[in-house]
Amino acid sequence: MGRTIPSFRIALESEIASWTNFKRGLGKSSRKSLEELFNEARNYCSASSNAVRPIRFEGMLMAIAFDHAKRLENIAREIEKARLEIDA
Repeated sequence: MGRTIPSFRIALESEIASWTNFKRGLGKSSRKSLEELFNEARNYCSASSNAVRPIRFEGMLMAIAFDHAKRLENIAREIEKARLEIDA
């Protein structure tokens, strides 16, 4: 018996493709930013697949939010490190 549900990776690419008209409405630099968001979703494809959400956009959005949270934590650590170096 074959699969009845496509893999999340295939579903993710289909979801990304559905945003083509939105992407066309953006300027060049904004298109690049959007593509970076899509790449963040691709980076966490396995985790999104494990979440088993019926709406594929939820996994995509969570992957992007998670990546942004990690980046903010790293920035906060670097700021604190720089602050401690200045105070020393």
